[in-house]
Amino acid sequence: MKNRSGRGKIVIFMILVLVVFLVIFYFLANRERPEGLEKLSPTESVIQKDLSINYPQTPKAVVRYYAELSQCMYDPTNSDQEVEEIARQSRLLFDEELKAVQTDDEYLSSLKGTIASFIRDSRKIVSFTVSPSSEVVYDTTEIGEMASLYCTYTMQKGSVSYTDAEHFLLRKDGEGRWKILGWQSASLDNNMTGSTGGAGGNASGSDISDEGEAGKQGGEDTVEIPEVKIETPTVEIPTVEINVP
Repeated sequence: MKNRSGRGKIVIFMILVLVVFLVIFYFLANRERPEGLEKLSPTESVIQKDLSINYPQTPKAVVRYYAELSQCMYDPTNSDQEVEEIARQSRLLFDEELKAVQTDDEYLSSLKGTIASFIRDSRKIVSFTVSPSSEVVYDTTEIGEMASLYCTYTMQKGSVSYTDAEHFLLRKDGEGRWKILGWQSASLDNNMTGSTGGAGGNASGSDISDEGEAGKQGGEDTVEIPEVKIETPTVEIPTVEINVP
């Protein structure tokens, strides 16, 4: 009888321990997370990067980060503050001559217009692919060190998917940072321009021929833009072109 009583007490004790454990587990699993530990949205994850201390080190990294910002631009759940931060981060990647084409307010206004258009058309960037490092073309010209590469966006409009390849031209600034000097749809490589249309916003201006105006700052010498072979996009996203000074 004593043995049965002892075993009964052990079983009861184990059941009580299990109940206590389950209660503790329930409260831990359902308690509110501290604000600082809340899961960030895709937009929040991208815009929190501090470019003053963690600027992308290579042309590919610069274009990849710009593409990440572009992919977040058209999220209809973004707040006004998040859109403003996306615009601010984007312009930190721009060459000073490209930034001079528009003020911060003008760029933000154009960006908001393009975002509204994307949302209205049920259009978004699904993914993107940046040229591998081995395909980045470098050149030294009278206007500085240049780099040329491509980013191919996979787009979706309603139930239709398509691609848009964009050709980026970057220049190294006085602090050794690669900045975006301009870009355009890859199907228009004969007229290299800076554009915040397509996957990245809106602006205004005219195109620049690769026969002597891309990045030109006076004089009669021409700057030849290196060519990188890439598959022509099946569907071209309408863009608004701006001058690359």
